[in-house]
Amino acid sequence: MDAVPDPEDEMDAMLWPSHAWTDVRMSTPARDSAREASFERLFATYSQPIFTFALRMVGDADRAADIAQDTFIKAYRKFDTLADEASARSWLYRIATNTAIDDMRRRRFLRPMGEDEQQHDRPDSRPGPEAQLLASTLDDRIQRALLRLRPNHRQCLVLSDVEDMSAHQIGELMGMSYGAVRTLLCRARGEMRRELAREGIGT
Repeated sequence: MDAVPDPEDEMDAMLWPSHAWTDVRMSTPARDSAREASFERLFATYSQPIFTFALRMVGDADRAADIAQDTFIKAYRKFDTLADEASARSWLYRIATNTAIDDMRRRRFLRPMGEDEQQHDRPDSRPGPEAQLLASTLDDRIQRALLRLRPNHRQCLVLSDVEDMSAHQIGELMGMSYGAVRTLLCRARGEMRRELAREGIGT
């Protein structure tokens, strides 16, 4: 009997192309060598996580690669605005988030942030089985469920349960208060549970 492919292995195989750094450098003007070396370290650390984040946001590897490349081109051009390397992660994810949202807007996938937010009762704020599923694997059913979420729900859920960011960090990225993030995360988890149920995944 043939072995069943492991969804985690399939996800790991979706790597950003090895020529991506060359593409970013060709798209930006050369600066001083110390700056180049510092940015190259940043790229080496975050290029794959940013690609994976974009992939979960848009569900298409080619689009995710474009979003990741655009993210690093923008980051390179704005690198002098980065206060310190300790804040690099949140700085990069803010750029990646805005780039992904711009992509979804262009493709008309984005609904207004507040639309239909009051349709459902507020669910339990605690992470449930859907968070464990989302963080551990991304098979076709989970990807379909994730892509059916409202984009701001998808963004909040991925940042929390995949990227392991705190509500305060998510608030900085999304321009929201701590309380607003907690409320949005509650709704996102509730919506994800319902979408997983539609895919036949018990939660």
